[in-house]
Amino acid sequence: MTRILVVGSLVMDLAFDVPAVPGPGEVILATAFGRYRGGKGYNQAVAAARMGAEVVMVGAVGDDDFGRAFLTALDAEGVDASRVVVLDGVATAVAVPLVTPDGDVGFVQYQGANRQLDAAVAADLPDCDALLLQGEIQAPVSLAAARAVRSRGGRVVLNPAPVHDISDELATTATVITPNEVEAAALLGRDAADLDGEAAARALVTDQRAAVVTLGARGAAWADGSRSGAVAPPGVEAIDATAAGDSFNAALAIALAEGQGYADALRFATAAGAHATTIRGAEPALPTRADVEALLDAAGSD
Repeated sequence: MTRILVVGSLVMDLAFDVPAVPGPGEVILATAFGRYRGGKGYNQAVAAARMGAEVVMVGAVGDDDFGRAFLTALDAEGVDASRVVVLDGVATAVAVPLVTPDGDVGFVQYQGANRQLDAAVAADLPDCDALLLQGEIQAPVSLAAARAVRSRGGRVVLNPAPVHDISDELATTATVITPNEVEAAALLGRDAADLDGEAAARALVTDQRAAVVTLGARGAAWADGSRSGAVAPPGVEAIDATAAGDSFNAALAIALAEGQGYADALRFATAAGAHATTIRGAEPALPTRADVEALLDAAGSD
């Protein structure tokens, strides 16, 4: 069984469906509301477990109702949560996703316990086939984990979101970096409007690091040195993109750990991301392996 280690965030989402994102001083009436467990780390851990991996989650929650709900849910999903730290006097992280009718989503987030996770958690990490990292915890924690896994010859998949929390040193330590177009532009110091996904992936490659640039409904582009390419996702009716990137990253890590090449791995990952857009809320949308394979089979028969 593929072993996935996730060092990252746990965030309770208080999600609102809105007709538009409010401007300064504007009041918008939501059309729907839901409370969902999320955070990039939690989403990636649960998605990887649902897709058949053996998963260990490292993170932090507060000693509160939200934190206890996370621990219960991780156990129910089959994720090893013994390395999730429970902190007294600190709130579990909370986010407010604003989902517009086209399925796009913006966030306001209070980082809470995620910002209190200490790099000491990387001192005795278990062996893994791939480590998944994001930008919602402090960079020194991610860097310590990446170094520990790289020292054993392991793969480190870094989703640099939010990109402003990603240090150059951490980005250099990744074996695969997976920004979206806006994040790729920030990493390259360019204007996102002028960026071509495949060219951006090639520009982000180093001798030690491959690159994947996610392109939303257009799929993803990849480069690993001398080779590059792009993959379109299966067609779906998207209603909420909240967990699409996390599902993509979990699936990509699994596919690469299983030995798939980048083109095949991206087909698997884009199908996982596409499935996630068809269900409202982060946690409910995270796909199983059967969900992904069914979508790939349907796309192949079209």
